[in-house]
Amino acid sequence: MLLQRLAVLIGGFAAGALVRRFQGDTPLSQRSLDRATREWKAQARAHDRRLALLENRTAAHEARLQELPSTAEIVSTMDDLLDKAMSGLDERFTAQAQSIETLRMTVAQTDELLERVLESLDTLRDEERA
Repeated sequence: MLLQRLAVLIGGFAAGALVRRFQGDTPLSQRSLDRATREWKAQARAHDRRLALLENRTAAHEARLQELPSTAEIVSTMDDLLDKAMSGLDERFTAQAQSIETLRMTVAQTDELLERVLESLDTLRDEERA
């Protein structure tokens, strides 16, 4: 779009220069006019080629952008990953809490058993002395 405007602007300058030459004191020869026309057409073709190149590049970039995931898709995927990570972490914490509770019960049972053994030893020792 910018190149089209630039081509029109350059064409306008060329047309203005031609008009000024026709209106000036020195007449413009047909050969000069043909040369100016050829130059203007060459510039217009060059601008058309550049514009076509830019349009092709733009189309390629748009195609690549279409292949990329949208922000909503990225956010959704990140939410899913975070949910999985959090549920895995919750499961580990639950397993550790259960292990700690089992260890507490085992320690309590061991303490109780050790206390009974000590009481039995004390009873045996008292019976041997008597």
